[in-house]
Amino acid sequence: MKKAASVRGIVLPMVLIVGLVLSVSIFSFLRRSLVDSMIARNHDRAAAAEMLARGGISVATAVVFHHAYGKLVGRMDDKHPGATLEDLYAQVGNSPLETGWGGVLIISIEDAGSRLNLNALVPTGRTEEESKPSEEAEEFLVEFLEKIIDEAHGEIATGTYEPREMARNLLDYLDPDDVGISGKPEREYYLNQIPPYAPSDGPLLSVEELGLIEGFDARIAARIEPYVTVYPLLGEVGINANTAPAHVLAILQHGSSGDMRFANEDIVGSILRKRQDGQIVCTQTESDSERCISFSEVGLGTGSIFPPIDLPQEAKAFRVISEAVVESVVRRVEAVIDISDRQNPQLLSWRQR
Repeated sequence: MKKAASVRGIVLPMVLIVGLVLSVSIFSFLRRSLVDSMIARNHDRAAAAEMLARGGISVATAVVFHHAYGKLVGRMDDKHPGATLEDLYAQVGNSPLETGWGGVLIISIEDAGSRLNLNALVPTGRTEEESKPSEEAEEFLVEFLEKIIDEAHGEIATGTYEPREMARNLLDYLDPDDVGISGKPEREYYLNQIPPYAPSDGPLLSVEELGLIEGFDARIAARIEPYVTVYPLLGEVGINANTAPAHVLAILQHGSSGDMRFANEDIVGSILRKRQDGQIVCTQTESDSERCISFSEVGLGTGSIFPPIDLPQEAKAFRVISEAVVESVVRRVEAVIDISDRQNPQLLSWRQR
């Protein structure tokens, strides 16, 4: 009897231990199954969101293609000159698209001309002499960079940046020759970097490339980014005052030679109010007498603006942001589409996040 009691005393703990091990095993199995199920589900969501975001770029391409060439087949009013924020492409972002299976797609399309094209500051001549940047371009950049640094309010180290040198270095980076505006060899700084590289001597391919230029870094490039673009890569077209946001309108330089200045708050406000009234700024108001207003009517005076542009201006390059949401998963694709060639729209840039 004592032996039987002893055996029972051993078996009970063993049963409890085995039961505990089985419980832990079952719990671990269930937990692993749940985790695997969640991973698989998130993977499916991510794949769906990615494909939806990529599809948004195709939708945007169709929209901008229709905007540019629809009037050639009688689908748009001929008395609608140039790109404006009333166009279909600019309104797409106000209407999110919902799929039958729960996905949401938000497409934002922006006229690349609504920002300052840095590549337009250097002429695209056939010779080095014809491609030399002008004094106006240098003075514009100096004032622009001073504005950027002042508006940083100490978030970037003051005294670190020298606007005059930065302006010259940027123009030297873009122009095709090897001699800087100040007479120094353009390649010396770049060949001494680790690893060494050469200046572009041609158009910038991205705004981030600013960080590679002597006197610039990633912080100042990030500050500049909301104001600028690099598209189109070739050409000398200035800011489209009919699509530019307020902060870009504030860098419209106007006046006469030797007395150029940025647009003040009154001018920016006047342009924005005229837009709300359905009017556009035009170089020649007779292009649409009902909608066109002159530079002087918004306070830009009777002189010129820099960089120069003939308004109204049609949009040929578009920055597209396609954002897809599937439950809690978000995927974003940023692209630049050029429709200068109606037969073959070009995808100039693609970034997926």
